[in-house]
Parts: sequence; C-alpha cells; structure tokens
Amino acid sequence: MSAASLREEEAEMDMTPMIDCVFQLIIFFFLVIDLQNQELEPVVLPRARFAVPDEPPPGKVRPIVNVLQDGEVIYKRQTFYKEDVDGDSRKKLQDLLAHFAKNLMEKKYDPAVQMKLPDDPLLIRADKWTEMHHIAKIMETCGQKDVLIWRLELAVGEPEQKGGKQ
Repeated sequence: MSAASLREEEAEMDMTPMIDCVFQLIIFFFLVIDLQNQELEPVVLPRARFAVPDEPPPGKVRPIVNVLQDGEVIYKRQTFYKEDVDGDSRKKLQDLLAHFAKNLMEKKYDPAVQMKLPDDPLLIRADKWTEMHHIAKIMETCGQKDVLIWRLELAVGEPEQKGGKQ
C-alpha cells in the first residue's frame, strides 16, 4: 500500500441541520413558557407575612381564577364575570366553576354529606386592591349545588426580605 492511499481524508461536517434543531427547540420552549402563563393575569398580589410556598398538585391541572380590582373574574384570558354587564355574567361564572368541579377536580366520598365532593382546591388570584365582596361572590358560587367546591386557596405574594430586597 502506498502512503497516498493510507492518507486520511478530512471529513467535513455540515452543521446546518444541528443549528436548525437548536432554533426549533428555542422556539418550542418560548411557546411552552407562554402557554403556561396563559392562566395568570398581571395582578399585584397582597403580601403575606407568613405563607407556605405554592406547589401545585403533581400531574394535575389546577384551576386558577383571577380577580381584578373591579371584580372582573378572568380564566385563561377570558372574562367569566363582570359586575353590572348583563344578567348572564353570574351564570357564566357558575358554569365555569361547575366545569372545574366535574371535569378537572378529583372527587372523594364524604360520609358527612353522603356524596362525592371535589377534593382539589381552586386557586383564587386577586389583586391586593380587590374588595372582599368580589371574592365572596366566587365563594358563594362555589357553594351552589351543581358546583360544591369546598377547598379554596388564595394566592399571596412573597413577604419582603429584610433589607428591602424582594
């Protein structure tokens, strides 16, 4: 064998497909991050002096409703209750909460009432300037016979750190 035949040829690698894959992954992650935040409205949460970190139940879709300062109830960027708009507004809120209770929440039998009740909590995110009667409307609706959501969680912001840092 001659020295020329044993000579190794330099292999060139085409990086274009790898770069395409990286860009597609970046776009995918941007879309996923945007979809995760679709349930959250920009509200200023009240600060809590003592709070437990929020950890959603693993593997479950937790229903989250947002309540703005004027009492408007929003779920996934859609308004389900707005005071003084129309008579169907309260019905839309009741239908939304009934949908949560039937389709999204796990049910457990409660011997005290002799029926299955939704056992997962509903998270209410309200602006810190929202008046309590707006949140009370949601709580009243949760007690309706076709809803019966008995576990509620109220979202709060993290307490301010000492030294003024947040």
